Amino acid sequence: MQKILTQISETRSKIFILDISGMPTLDFDVGNQLIKITKAAKLLGCDSIISGISPSIAVTLTELGISVGEVRTTATLRDALGMALRRLGALNQ
Repeated sequence: MQKILTQISETRSKIFILDISGMPTLDFDVGNQLIKITKAAKLLGCDSIISGISPSIAVTLTELGISVGEVRTTATLRDALGMALRRLGALNQ
C-alpha cells in the first residue's frame, strides 16, 4: 500500500486502476486490503477503479461482507480505462 500511495503522491495521479484480473480467488484479508488502498488513495485526491472483478470474486466479496462503498469496479481493464478516460475528460473541462 505504501508504494502505491507514494507513486500516487509523486505523480499527482487523479485516477488509479487496480487490475485484479489474474486473481482467481479472494479472501477477506486481501479484499479488505484492496478497499483500504482505495480509501487511502481517495485521501490523496485520487479516485480508484478496481478492474477484473469476476463473478466468483463478486460473490466472495458479498459473502464476506466487504463493502465496496463508493469504489468503482469493472469487469475488465478495458472498461476501467474507458471509465478513467471519461473521468479525466470531465476533470479537464
